[in-house]
Amino acid sequence: MIYVLTIHWQSEAWIDIQLEYLKKHINEPFKVFTFLNNVPNYNNHKNKFDYSSNENIKSHPIKLNLLADLASFDSEDENDLLMFIDGDAFPINSISQFKQNVLSNHQLAAVQRLENDGDTQPHPCFCMCTVKFWNDIQGDWKAGKITWDDKYGNKVSDVGGQMIERMKTHNVDWYKLTRTNNHSLHPLLFGVYDNLIYHHGAAFRVPGTRVDRNNVKNYNARLKRFRFAKKIMPKKLARKLFLPLKHEVTKNNKNSALIYKKIQQNHLFYTELGEKND
Repeated sequence: MIYVLTIHWQSEAWIDIQLEYLKKHINEPFKVFTFLNNVPNYNNHKNKFDYSSNENIKSHPIKLNLLADLASFDSEDENDLLMFIDGDAFPINSISQFKQNVLSNHQLAAVQRLENDGDTQPHPCFCMCTVKFWNDIQGDWKAGKITWDDKYGNKVSDVGGQMIERMKTHNVDWYKLTRTNNHSLHPLLFGVYDNLIYHHGAAFRVPGTRVDRNNVKNYNARLKRFRFAKKIMPKKLARKLFLPLKHEVTKNNKNSALIYKKIQQNHLFYTELGEKND
């Protein structure tokens, strides 16, 4: 059994898309457990999943950890697989074949987003391991107090911090899915990993990334002005006038809508997003 663990937040737009691709590319029994937080028409969607909750839990890593606990309780075989995947991510090739080829030699496989200024930690936009392995290492997606240096020497803390520490502590040789497409739309968003997983990355939050900050002059000073502006004027007006990434967010939203439309129209949409040239 494969337990697919996913989260949708404030949007129903990706639910049917994700479920369709899961059915297409998992050729063995699987269950889908989810949190549908503030998702419109919750009652129309909840029964599409084997487990769903709209409990008001804000922390993304905590929700992932809870879903893993629920799957572990449900599982009757410690060799069943946990498949963590973001709500705006889905497979574009066979998960079953990937499992046979990769997880027979590695205890864990996960996306590694080196393109995000050099992030090295496992990322839960896609990760697979057995129920036994997750429980043996006491898997945990929280950032914790773990930091690392990005390629500019800045200290970074993010989801997956605890996991990278567990990989080191248990000397785990994990399989890293790295980006296999390249295009002019964005260096981080709209990515294909290992020719297996598409991750949109711009579906559930304002699409302003750490990578985008690199293109903004005097970002830190502009961020201070924005934070001050929020204290003395309506938040929407402050965002419109002073958000440091407002131009980047506008561009990313436009490209997000464009690609979402392509996804709806063409199952091979990702072939239009280029291939990485090594």
